[in-house]
Amino acid sequence: MSDYRDFFGKNAEKYAASESHRKGKDLEILINLLDLKDSYRCLDLAAGTGFTSISLAKKVQSVVAYDGTEQMLEQAKILSEQEGVRNMTFVLGRVEDLPFNESEFDVVTTRRAAHHFHDKDQFLREAFRVMKKGGKLGIADLVEPETDDQGNYNKLEILRDQSHVRAEKISQWKILVKKAGFNNVIAEEMVEPTHFLKWLYPVDENSKSGMDVKKYIESLGDEDLKKMDFDIHNMILQKHRMILIAEKP
Repeated sequence: MSDYRDFFGKNAEKYAASESHRKGKDLEILINLLDLKDSYRCLDLAAGTGFTSISLAKKVQSVVAYDGTEQMLEQAKILSEQEGVRNMTFVLGRVEDLPFNESEFDVVTTRRAAHHFHDKDQFLREAFRVMKKGGKLGIADLVEPETDDQGNYNKLEILRDQSHVRAEKISQWKILVKKAGFNNVIAEEMVEPTHFLKWLYPVDENSKSGMDVKKYIESLGDEDLKKMDFDIHNMILQKHRMILIAEKP
């Protein structure tokens, strides 16, 4: 498993140009479910190139865009300037060890990133710690289909991107969030038909990783492909996404 900074460092500009990351339906749903107020101070973890941070910043008092990769934060700074957003700050660091005081933020978010977290329990404990009482947690991420009992979806993702750790099932996310102390947990699921090449992006299909992914797909039987929601005849993956909201009591 490679360091996530290698993968995201060399692909930062590609992510900054990604329309899916900029305008994905999961972002719209996440922002709506958070019911933001203009007085809020928000922390966006694993902010990447800043699309979620910028969307938050347009609705709240201030946002901290927090990420583990310098190149991604540089892209976030560029994009925020292009959008005319002036109420964002940028901090480099690990989500498992946040350099913030207790009860600093009204909202803590992370989008399309939690499958890279090595210790989701610690991430949730830290999010809980820095959140104000009554604050909201918002997670939007890939999830493993509930029917995939062999872990094939995660194996596929790791072949594509070795910084991938694990996409949890929605049922497991609910357990983890409640264990960390959050309540009033709601989770919505999106299923997005995605062509193989679009799913593979920014990895080239003719690269070693791209070829390894194709070989693995071809090695799976019909039942396993069905359980992970992959149509091999049309090369369409049903990509499952979760948008989860929880509160700190």
